[in-house]
Amino acid sequence: MYKNYPYGKLDLNDAHSIAGGANSLLMALQEYAEAGMQSETESAKFVSKGVDLGDALLDMARLLVSRGVFSQERHLSEILIYSAAIADGCEVCALTHIEGAIRAKAPDAVIDTVQAIALYVRAQADDDTYLLFDAYTKHWQRFAEWPHLPNGRISNLKFYNLIALLMSLVVRKQRLVRLHTHELLTKSEVTPEEILEIIGIAQVMGGFPARWEAVHIRDVVFELREQGLLAASFVTVLESIPAPLASR
Repeated sequence: MYKNYPYGKLDLNDAHSIAGGANSLLMALQEYAEAGMQSETESAKFVSKGVDLGDALLDMARLLVSRGVFSQERHLSEILIYSAAIADGCEVCALTHIEGAIRAKAPDAVIDTVQAIALYVRAQADDDTYLLFDAYTKHWQRFAEWPHLPNGRISNLKFYNLIALLMSLVVRKQRLVRLHTHELLTKSEVTPEEILEIIGIAQVMGGFPARWEAVHIRDVVFELREQGLLAASFVTVLESIPAPLASR
Protein backbone atom coordinates (compact mmCIF):
# COMPACT_ATOMS: atom_id res chain seq x y z
CA MET A 1 0.00 0.00 0.00
CA TYR A 2 1.19 3.52 -0.72
CA LYS A 3 1.76 6.04 2.01
CA ASN A 4 -0.34 9.17 2.26
CA TYR A 5 2.05 12.08 2.68
CA PRO A 6 0.21 15.22 3.84
CA TYR A 7 1.77 18.05 1.89
CA GLY A 8 3.43 20.68 4.03
CA LYS A 9 3.78 18.30 7.00
CA LEU A 10 6.67 16.10 5.94
CA ASP A 11 9.35 15.19 8.44
CA LEU A 12 12.91 14.47 7.35
CA ASN A 13 12.44 10.71 7.05
CA ASP A 14 9.35 11.19 4.88
CA ALA A 15 11.21 13.62 2.62
CA HIS A 16 14.09 11.17 2.18
CA SER A 17 11.62 8.37 1.41
CA ILE A 18 9.85 10.39 -1.28
CA ALA A 19 13.02 11.75 -2.84
CA GLY A 20 14.75 8.37 -2.76
CA GLY A 21 11.82 6.57 -4.38
CA ALA A 22 11.39 9.20 -7.08
CA ASN A 23 15.11 9.28 -7.84
CA SER A 24 15.37 5.50 -8.09
CA LEU A 25 12.47 5.37 -10.55
CA LEU A 26 13.79 8.26 -12.62
CA MET A 27 17.31 6.86 -12.83
CA ALA A 28 16.01 3.40 -13.79
CA LEU A 29 13.86 4.95 -16.52
CA GLN A 30 16.85 6.91 -17.79
CA GLU A 31 19.06 3.82 -17.89
CA TYR A 32 16.35 1.96 -19.79
CA ALA A 33 16.00 4.82 -22.29
CA GLU A 34 19.75 5.18 -22.71
CA ALA A 35 20.09 1.44 -23.41
CA GLY A 36 17.53 1.85 -26.16
CA MET A 37 19.32 4.88 -27.57
CA GLN A 38 22.61 2.98 -27.72
CA SER A 39 21.03 0.54 -30.16
CA GLU A 40 19.99 3.34 -32.51
CA THR A 41 22.69 5.08 -34.52
CA GLU A 42 20.57 8.21 -34.94
CA SER A 43 20.10 8.59 -31.19
CA ALA A 44 23.56 7.48 -30.08
CA LYS A 45 24.84 11.05 -29.87
CA PHE A 46 22.44 11.72 -27.00
CA VAL A 47 23.77 8.88 -24.86
CA SER A 48 26.80 10.94 -23.82
CA LYS A 49 24.40 13.37 -22.19
CA GLY A 50 23.22 10.77 -19.70
CA VAL A 51 22.66 11.93 -16.17
CA ASP A 52 23.59 11.32 -12.57
CA LEU A 53 21.85 13.55 -10.04
CA GLY A 54 21.44 17.26 -9.35
CA ASP A 55 22.10 19.56 -12.31
CA ALA A 56 22.64 16.63 -14.67
CA LEU A 57 19.01 15.55 -14.14
CA LEU A 58 17.82 18.98 -15.22
CA ASP A 59 20.06 18.80 -18.28
CA MET A 60 18.43 15.50 -19.23
CA ALA A 61 15.00 17.02 -18.70
CA ARG A 62 15.85 19.89 -21.05
CA LEU A 63 17.21 17.40 -23.57
CA LEU A 64 13.97 15.42 -23.44
CA VAL A 65 11.95 18.58 -24.02
CA SER A 66 14.04 19.59 -27.03
CA ARG A 67 14.34 16.10 -28.52
CA GLY A 68 11.12 14.44 -27.49
CA VAL A 69 10.66 10.73 -27.01
CA PHE A 70 7.22 10.34 -28.48
CA SER A 71 6.37 13.99 -29.20
CA GLN A 72 8.67 14.27 -32.20
CA GLU A 73 6.11 16.36 -34.06
CA ARG A 74 6.73 19.95 -33.05
CA HIS A 75 3.11 20.78 -32.27
CA LEU A 76 2.96 17.89 -29.77
CA SER A 77 6.10 19.10 -27.99
CA GLU A 78 4.70 22.64 -27.84
CA ILE A 79 1.39 21.38 -26.42
CA LEU A 80 3.18 19.37 -23.72
CA ILE A 81 5.10 22.40 -22.48
CA TYR A 82 2.00 24.59 -22.84
CA SER A 83 0.01 22.22 -20.63
CA ALA A 84 2.74 22.18 -17.97
CA ALA A 85 2.88 25.99 -18.06
CA ILE A 86 -0.87 26.20 -17.46
CA ALA A 87 -0.58 23.89 -14.46
CA ASP A 88 2.38 25.87 -13.14
CA GLY A 89 0.55 29.18 -13.60
CA CYS A 90 3.32 30.56 -15.82
CA GLU A 91 1.37 32.90 -18.10
CA VAL A 92 4.32 34.05 -20.23
CA CYS A 93 5.48 30.48 -20.86
CA ALA A 94 1.92 29.34 -21.63
CA LEU A 95 1.40 32.15 -24.15
CA THR A 96 4.77 31.45 -25.78
CA HIS A 97 4.11 27.77 -26.30
CA ILE A 98 0.47 28.02 -27.33
CA GLU A 99 1.65 30.41 -30.02
CA GLY A 100 4.29 27.85 -31.00
CA ALA A 101 1.66 25.09 -31.11
CA ILE A 102 -0.59 27.18 -33.34
CA ARG A 103 2.28 28.03 -35.69
CA ALA A 104 3.12 24.31 -35.84
CA LYS A 105 -0.49 23.69 -36.94
CA ALA A 106 -1.74 21.90 -33.83
CA PRO A 107 -5.40 20.91 -34.41
CA ASP A 108 -7.81 23.34 -32.73
CA ALA A 109 -9.80 20.44 -31.25
CA VAL A 110 -6.70 19.06 -29.53
CA ILE A 111 -5.80 22.48 -28.09
CA ASP A 112 -9.37 22.90 -26.82
CA THR A 113 -9.25 19.49 -25.17
CA VAL A 114 -5.92 20.21 -23.46
CA GLN A 115 -7.38 23.45 -22.11
CA ALA A 116 -10.42 21.55 -20.80
CA ILE A 117 -8.14 19.05 -19.04
CA ALA A 118 -6.26 21.98 -17.50
CA LEU A 119 -9.48 23.42 -16.05
CA TYR A 120 -10.26 20.15 -14.29
CA VAL A 121 -6.73 19.61 -13.00
CA ARG A 122 -6.50 23.18 -11.73
CA ALA A 123 -9.91 22.87 -10.06
CA GLN A 124 -8.79 19.71 -8.29
CA ALA A 125 -5.56 21.42 -7.21
CA ASP A 126 -7.40 24.45 -5.83
CA ASP A 127 -10.11 22.49 -4.03
CA ASP A 128 -8.80 19.05 -3.15
CA THR A 129 -11.96 17.28 -1.98
CA TYR A 130 -13.04 13.69 -2.47
CA LEU A 131 -16.35 14.90 -3.91
CA LEU A 132 -14.57 16.87 -6.59
CA PHE A 133 -12.17 14.00 -7.27
CA ASP A 134 -15.12 11.65 -7.78
CA ALA A 135 -16.66 14.08 -10.27
CA TYR A 136 -13.29 14.43 -11.98
CA THR A 137 -12.85 10.67 -12.44
CA LYS A 138 -16.37 10.29 -13.83
CA HIS A 139 -15.83 13.16 -16.24
CA TRP A 140 -12.49 11.72 -17.34
CA GLN A 141 -14.22 8.72 -18.91
CA ARG A 142 -15.64 11.07 -21.54
CA PHE A 143 -12.19 11.86 -22.92
CA ALA A 144 -12.06 8.49 -24.67
CA GLU A 145 -14.45 9.95 -27.22
CA TRP A 146 -12.68 13.33 -27.58
CA PRO A 147 -10.74 14.37 -30.72
CA HIS A 148 -8.17 11.95 -32.06
CA LEU A 149 -4.68 13.08 -32.96
CA PRO A 150 -3.83 13.19 -36.66
CA ASN A 151 -2.82 10.08 -38.60
CA GLY A 152 -3.54 7.82 -35.61
CA ARG A 153 0.10 8.25 -34.52
CA ILE A 154 -0.81 8.32 -30.82
CA SER A 155 -4.10 7.20 -29.37
CA ASN A 156 -6.06 10.14 -28.07
CA LEU A 157 -6.74 8.69 -24.63
CA LYS A 158 -3.08 7.88 -24.05
CA PHE A 159 -2.01 11.37 -25.05
CA TYR A 160 -4.65 13.04 -22.87
CA ASN A 161 -3.66 10.86 -19.93
CA LEU A 162 -0.03 11.86 -20.46
CA ILE A 163 -1.09 15.53 -20.52
CA ALA A 164 -3.09 15.05 -17.31
CA LEU A 165 -0.23 13.17 -15.64
CA LEU A 166 2.15 15.99 -16.53
CA MET A 167 -0.19 18.58 -15.03
CA SER A 168 -0.77 16.41 -11.96
CA LEU A 169 2.96 16.19 -11.29
CA VAL A 170 3.32 19.96 -11.56
CA VAL A 171 0.40 20.73 -9.21
CA ARG A 172 1.57 17.91 -6.90
CA LYS A 173 -1.66 16.00 -6.43
CA GLN A 174 -1.06 12.41 -5.41
CA ARG A 175 -4.51 11.07 -6.29
CA LEU A 176 -4.36 12.56 -9.79
CA VAL A 177 -0.84 11.21 -10.36
CA ARG A 178 -1.99 7.75 -9.28
CA LEU A 179 -5.19 7.89 -11.36
CA HIS A 180 -3.52 8.83 -14.62
CA THR A 181 -0.56 6.50 -14.10
CA HIS A 182 -3.02 3.63 -13.59
CA GLU A 183 -4.98 4.65 -16.70
CA LEU A 184 -1.80 4.78 -18.77
CA LEU A 185 -0.41 1.46 -17.58
CA THR A 186 -3.65 -0.50 -17.84
CA LYS A 187 -5.48 1.08 -20.79
CA SER A 188 -2.76 2.09 -23.24
CA GLU A 189 0.56 0.94 -24.63
CA VAL A 190 2.56 3.66 -22.88
CA THR A 191 6.33 3.15 -22.81
CA PRO A 192 8.97 3.91 -20.15
CA GLU A 193 10.45 6.50 -22.52
CA GLU A 194 7.14 8.34 -22.69
CA ILE A 195 6.78 8.40 -18.90
CA LEU A 196 10.38 9.65 -18.65
CA GLU A 197 9.62 12.51 -21.05
CA ILE A 198 6.65 13.57 -18.93
CA ILE A 199 8.71 13.51 -15.71
CA GLY A 200 11.43 15.52 -17.44
CA ILE A 201 9.06 18.26 -18.56
CA ALA A 202 7.40 18.31 -15.14
CA GLN A 203 10.80 18.89 -13.55
CA VAL A 204 11.63 21.72 -15.94
CA MET A 205 8.33 23.46 -15.15
CA GLY A 206 7.77 22.46 -11.52
CA GLY A 207 11.29 21.88 -10.24
CA PHE A 208 12.33 19.14 -7.85
CA PRO A 209 9.00 19.15 -5.94
CA ALA A 210 7.29 18.03 -9.17
CA ARG A 211 9.90 15.33 -9.70
CA TRP A 212 9.33 14.00 -6.19
CA GLU A 213 5.77 13.18 -7.20
CA ALA A 214 7.22 10.44 -9.40
CA VAL A 215 7.28 8.30 -6.26
CA HIS A 216 3.51 7.85 -6.73
CA ILE A 217 4.13 6.60 -10.28
CA ARG A 218 6.55 4.09 -8.78
CA ASP A 219 3.96 2.98 -6.21
CA VAL A 220 1.36 2.26 -8.91
CA VAL A 221 3.93 0.39 -10.99
CA PHE A 222 4.83 -1.83 -8.02
CA GLU A 223 1.16 -2.49 -7.26
CA LEU A 224 0.42 -3.49 -10.85
CA ARG A 225 3.44 -5.79 -10.91
CA GLU A 226 2.18 -7.56 -7.80
CA GLN A 227 -1.17 -8.03 -9.58
CA GLY A 228 0.53 -9.40 -12.70
CA LEU A 229 -0.80 -6.50 -14.80
CA LEU A 230 2.44 -4.67 -15.59
CA ALA A 231 3.90 -4.56 -19.10
CA ALA A 232 7.23 -6.33 -19.56
CA SER A 233 9.09 -3.12 -20.39
CA PHE A 234 8.19 -1.61 -17.02
CA VAL A 235 9.06 -4.86 -15.23
CA THR A 236 12.53 -4.49 -16.78
CA VAL A 237 12.77 -0.97 -15.35
CA LEU A 238 11.76 -2.15 -11.88
CA GLU A 239 14.26 -4.99 -11.94
CA SER A 240 17.05 -2.48 -12.51
CA ILE A 241 16.22 -0.54 -9.32
CA PRO A 242 18.57 -1.64 -6.51
CA ALA A 243 16.86 -3.19 -3.51
CA PRO A 244 16.92 -0.89 -0.45
CA LEU A 245 19.51 -1.67 2.18
CA ALA A 246 18.15 -3.53 5.21
CA SER A 247 17.72 -1.23 8.18
CA ARG A 248 20.20 -1.77 10.94
